[in-house]
Amino acid sequence: MNTLSKKEETIAIGIDLGTSLTKLVGPGGENTIKIPSLVGDPNPGWKGLGTDQSWINNLVLQNDDGRKYFIGELARLQSEIKRPLAEHGKMKSLKDAITAIKAAMSIFVESDYANLTIATGVPVASPQEEMTTLSSGLKGAMTINVANDATGEEKQIRLKIDQCLVMPVCYGSYYEILKQSGENRAVDAVVVDIGAGATNILTVYEGRLMRTASGSVQESITTLADRIASNLNQQTGKILRAFELIKAIEVGRQSVMIAGEQYDISDTIKYYVGTISDMVVDELTTLLGSLPPDAWIERVILTGGGAQVFGEVMKNKLTEHNIVHSPSEVIVPKDPVLANAMGFQKIAESRNK
Repeated sequence: MNTLSKKEETIAIGIDLGTSLTKLVGPGGENTIKIPSLVGDPNPGWKGLGTDQSWINNLVLQNDDGRKYFIGELARLQSEIKRPLAEHGKMKSLKDAITAIKAAMSIFVESDYANLTIATGVPVASPQEEMTTLSSGLKGAMTINVANDATGEEKQIRLKIDQCLVMPVCYGSYYEILKQSGENRAVDAVVVDIGAGATNILTVYEGRLMRTASGSVQESITTLADRIASNLNQQTGKILRAFELIKAIEVGRQSVMIAGEQYDISDTIKYYVGTISDMVVDELTTLLGSLPPDAWIERVILTGGGAQVFGEVMKNKLTEHNIVHSPSEVIVPKDPVLANAMGFQKIAESRNK
């Protein structure tokens, strides 16, 4: 019988369990993967002859209970019944979250018998009990059985997670920005993480996470897509679903093709970005009202998939509401989509020293 061999070096991995994407980052930030935050039931129907035979897009996991699950992109495309890992600013199912993270690690970790330290972020509204349960569910030795749905190839990965740190998702970006700037002290700051399904707000005061000044709101990229879709449906008489617009919005497209015709959405985007930003800043103002009078917000960090879409407008709104003195005090990470996972990777690495 094989036993886990203790290696001199433990691999540090950062994980961001997002509403739309789960992101993993390895040492040095060089090895990264992104998969849709979905777990689905297998589809016993026919298989096509797709040219994409990559593991990341054809991932099937067999859990300890013997059941098989489609993960990520495969669940999105092929599962009739699919379950998001997070929704409305909270984790939906701890079991599904653990299943998806295990599956992702099977293609992320190449060496058998690897020893890992992982740090993962969960939505800010997640209760402490759920965070503790997720941590204990991922710790220890495990055998992960996965298959490639396109090729039929199977593999087994055995690894051991020595430490599993679970924190509010926005803390990853806070840590990443502090490390990038060379800051060694605790900075009073607010992180606004605009995701696909919710906007998470995390306040840090004297190095402590302030739960009473943190929270989440439903306004997000999906809210923006919903409103643009409704506007286009009235304008064109066609039925356009919001999720079909999200990618176009995230990459900065100013026009979309509907039934062979192009429609300019630049003015619509500008209008709704403004109204949604007002809602987010209003909620942030309310949350900050619970801070002690001596608190002084030195930085606002704007991160997540919506940071680029909402960035300039949010900077101006935060200045108008006197949360910052000028737009220059609002920081957007170099890679706002991966910033949380990158910060968590550094946190996990610091635990190995």
